[in-house]
Amino acid sequence: MKKGRLFLVILLLAAVVLPAIPAMAINFGSGTYGACQYSTCSISIGSSVNLSLDVTPTSSGVCTTQSDSVSVLTDDPNGYTLTLANSSTNQALTNGLTATINSTTATQSSPTSLAVNNWGYRVDGVGGFGAGPTVSQSNAGLDSVTFAQVPASNSAPDVLADTSVAADPAVGTTVWYRVCADINEPSGAYTGQVTYTAITN
Repeated sequence: MKKGRLFLVILLLAAVVLPAIPAMAINFGSGTYGACQYSTCSISIGSSVNLSLDVTPTSSGVCTTQSDSVSVLTDDPNGYTLTLANSSTNQALTNGLTATINSTTATQSSPTSLAVNNWGYRVDGVGGFGAGPTVSQSNAGLDSVTFAQVPASNSAPDVLADTSVAADPAVGTTVWYRVCADINEPSGAYTGQVTYTAITN
């Protein structure tokens, strides 16, 4: 089969859930708690929005790894929880036709190294991923670095960060994505979409 180029574009969408009101033994909706008023603790989230991984397949398979930085800013003294999920129930990357790159079936608590024609994510130091450090790579050979599936939209999301203090200035979380492919995978642009959600604790 002729050697081709695969383009994986993971479109990253940021969703923000309104903060919960802290429960204290005074009148609700009045007074201060830390740096913000009751029910007015703000939260915002940002990321690179679009991430593109370019793979030139070989007969034995190669992998490309790149990162996205997700930043959360909140003045809530209880901190925030950042989660990740697929934007649909289909976890595979598709090229708009019939070809797909399947998600790994490994989970955050039990991640594994990727097989060819699979993709996944990892966050160093979270779940069972280990400390890393993970590094950016293009068309590198398969290795033992572990990755997990991005949960489907109808499943519980994976927690990427859970803090107990305010994040002001913003705090970043590095999310790594990897796609592996060999020459049996048809050439084309494969896309998928994930959603980050940040909520105050």
